[in-house]
Amino acid sequence: MQDFKSLKIGVIGAGSLGGAISIALDSLGYTFSKIYSRTTQSTNNLSSKLTGASSANNYQEVARNSDVIFIITPDKNIKEIADSVDWTNNQIIIHCSGVSDLDVLSKAKENGAFVGSMHPLYPFSDMELGSKNLKNVTFGIDGDLQTKKYIKKLLSDLQSQPIEINSDFRSLYHLSGVMAGNLLLGLASAISDIWSEIGLDRKSGAKSLIPMMINSCENILKLGIPQSMAGPYVRGDIDTIKMHLNALKDSNSEILPLYIELAKVSLKYGDEKVGEEQTQSTEILKILDSYTVE
Repeated sequence: MQDFKSLKIGVIGAGSLGGAISIALDSLGYTFSKIYSRTTQSTNNLSSKLTGASSANNYQEVARNSDVIFIITPDKNIKEIADSVDWTNNQIIIHCSGVSDLDVLSKAKENGAFVGSMHPLYPFSDMELGSKNLKNVTFGIDGDLQTKKYIKKLLSDLQSQPIEINSDFRSLYHLSGVMAGNLLLGLASAISDIWSEIGLDRKSGAKSLIPMMINSCENILKLGIPQSMAGPYVRGDIDTIKMHLNALKDSNSEILPLYIELAKVSLKYGDEKVGEEQTQSTEILKILDSYTVE
């Protein structure tokens, strides 16, 4: 089998994601060459953490000294970077965007390079912490046969899971990750704010409510959909639901539309579990609509 670990890796982009992946691969014995990022500080910070790596002065220097180049930058910059570099035959160029297809690497492909993408379904806010949390993370991947072979070996070493994403569906794939990650953080923050209305604070709310969110998500994995569903929308507790709506209307009216829309979505899965007669979903939908802010 080809020794992928001996291929020299160059990294363009030294943020939390670029750093996490690089540090994790370095710990597994992968070979690094050049690092380049938007600021000298970021470039030097990451290169100092990787065995044998050094800082580059520009994109082309990374490409000139590497067999594999990761472009791990904001989505909007990937094509601009790829178009500005003269690539060579048999290099492997990989971007880590969830929403961008392989067209952003079209120049690299025209230059004879192999191209692909790998995007983690995991929130990265710190490179050191992220490098230790890649086990069992799912990566959406795409690319030609050679690049996918390399990516799959790399993910196998990281004990991460690859799933192949057709380019036509990358936006839907990516938004599912945003909803599960970024927007879930917004939800957790919003519901924690409610505690400021009951004489406590959102830090206490987060400490108390987030373990419940974690356990609820674990129940989906253990019990499946819809068997994990619980609560007043499954039981058909109309009086309880009215009390929720009135409380939000009086104290946190800005959260009321969010509550209503989440409730409407959840009713579908309550019906799947116990049936419409028990959930009383038709009646509950009428009540929810009567509280909808125009």
